[in-house]
Amino acid sequence: MKRNIIVVGVGGMGGVWTAAVAGSTCWKAAAYVDTNKDHLAAAARQYGVPKTRCYTDLDKALADVEADALIDVTPQQFRKGVCQAAFARGLHVLSEKPLADTLRNAQAIVKSAAKANRTYMVAQNYRFQPATQTARRLAQHGTIGPIGYIGVSFHKGPRFGGFREEMAYPLVLDMSIHHIDMIRCITGCDIVSVQATSVNAPWNWNKGDATAMAQFVLDNGCAVNYFGSWVAQGAETSWNADWRFAGASGTLEWTNDVLRVSHADGAAKRVPLVKMPVQHQAYLLEAFARSLDTGEEPETSGARNLNSLAATHAVVRAIKEDRRVCVRDMLA
Repeated sequence: MKRNIIVVGVGGMGGVWTAAVAGSTCWKAAAYVDTNKDHLAAAARQYGVPKTRCYTDLDKALADVEADALIDVTPQQFRKGVCQAAFARGLHVLSEKPLADTLRNAQAIVKSAAKANRTYMVAQNYRFQPATQTARRLAQHGTIGPIGYIGVSFHKGPRFGGFREEMAYPLVLDMSIHHIDMIRCITGCDIVSVQATSVNAPWNWNKGDATAMAQFVLDNGCAVNYFGSWVAQGAETSWNADWRFAGASGTLEWTNDVLRVSHADGAAKRVPLVKMPVQHQAYLLEAFARSLDTGEEPETSGARNLNSLAATHAVVRAIKEDRRVCVRDMLA
């Protein structure tokens, strides 16, 4: 039997979620909420949601509609208010990344979920795709031996407009959270410290620096070199970035979403990707439902996701203060 879920934010990325819910075997849309009436009308027409279940006011939707959970697809600065309103009504929440706009708000959301005894899960969808899961299996099963260092290279040139182009560090605060969380997913380690610098390229069309270089140290001692840019002018990577994992007995390369393993005594061999019947948002919806069925904490619960978010904000602090930053101190 499908559970009822309220989708808050149906324009932009919200369109991906309305489609995912419409195709879900676990969930059905109980209501749509968006301050933009055009977004509401378009989503309602596309998926057959009655106008009576489309709201521009979240509080009214929560008061009127019976639901089990809520999906928050609003910009990060609204996350705390939306999540806490949902918890107060007894709803579980699946939110878009990042967990919140500030670490203080992120911790407040996690505490509110625990106090209300509600599940709070963050949509780190880049984890749940074949390439990431294949890299995870190879890295953690000793295929190339203990990993000593990792290199990540990301180059894209999107022109989003809107709030992203007004952010101080748009790449770091809106996109790099995916790659940082992938580092943790693939290695099974948390990030303990960060050094970083940013670049304001002469052709940068964003208000803030959109290129960054960071060095992470993981809790097992492994070092990660990260270079990311959102103002690439050609030669773009995939959204997953390109990766190199250097191990004691071999190397794993992930380029343009193709994975290859090589050893000192042989040529690189392409690795078949693990099969995943559902991925990304569809996987997240199933995992969210499964956590409610079993009572088990989701892999990307708010509490577990705090290290990814703290590491992202540590990058910004390291840039501003020109020093190594301890991630644990960010959450103190």
